[in-house]
Amino acid sequence: MRWLALLLVVPLIACESRVIVSRSPSPQPSATSTGTPAVSASPTPSPSPTKAPLRPIPSFTPATRLVSYHLQTDIPNIPTPLFLLTDDGRVISEDASGQLVQRKLTPAGAAAIVLQAIETGLFERDASYGREPKPGTTPPARGYTAMVFLVANGPREVRVSAEPSGQPDDEMYVPSATRDKLTALARSYDDLSWVPASHWAEQTPLPYRPAFHRLFLLAQSAAPPPSSPNADALWPFLAPIDSVGEPMGGTLWRCLVLIDEDASALARAAIFPLYKAGSRVAEATLARGAGSMRLHISPLLPHEPASCAGASPPPY
Repeated sequence: MRWLALLLVVPLIACESRVIVSRSPSPQPSATSTGTPAVSASPTPSPSPTKAPLRPIPSFTPATRLVSYHLQTDIPNIPTPLFLLTDDGRVISEDASGQLVQRKLTPAGAAAIVLQAIETGLFERDASYGREPKPGTTPPARGYTAMVFLVANGPREVRVSAEPSGQPDDEMYVPSATRDKLTALARSYDDLSWVPASHWAEQTPLPYRPAFHRLFLLAQSAAPPPSSPNADALWPFLAPIDSVGEPMGGTLWRCLVLIDEDASALARAAIFPLYKAGSRVAEATLARGAGSMRLHISPLLPHEPASCAGASPPPY
């Protein structure tokens, strides 16, 4: 089970997507038979990539979240659901490689998933269930990990969190039927093979391709890593890289929402060469002037508005 490994070690890996530009040695003038250096033609400059305008964000109505589940730890991060069900039947989950995949349930299948959570009796109100040490025990200090569920119960969205059961040091804590029940619910979202074939409208998982992406940008005075390419040279849009987006209150980050085609342009420009359908996140640090420019991109999920309002920039 993927999340169980996270309970022991939750590394924070800020993977920076960089393009290494190889530099060939400068050609040396060759000597003729008389010892006179040969005259070489001036190199023809390479044409700059054609830059395009950023496309406007069309108006649209986000889907409604019915059920989602993610992990919360004591290490700051931007949580991404391990399971998400929206009111149009779309199911976004994680495959074995950690990529986001999409399927679609029938209306009956979506209702069954919601009912499964409601019937636990644990989603009548917001609640949090931690672990209680047994009397006379002093469990060793460890990192904190909790399962977080958001479930639509009528007009309300109920948030319930719990530390999962089944951890190696569980014998030092008071047993909890509630945490056991929520742990079983999370496991059912991790592996959907139990869902009847008749409940699927589209059963084969396909890489999740979002309609919109959220891009964060941060200008830094610190020098970039060696061999970092130039931000202005790679930036594929007409608007300068330091002028796009809106300021994020209380931080130096700026935020910009892109349609999928413009996000793909960043991948083609080798800013995020590995970012594609199914990717959770990509980062890059590029050279700019005497400093650097950090970029962080992630897909918007079907229930998220195409906006930076209320978004949290990278915490690291």
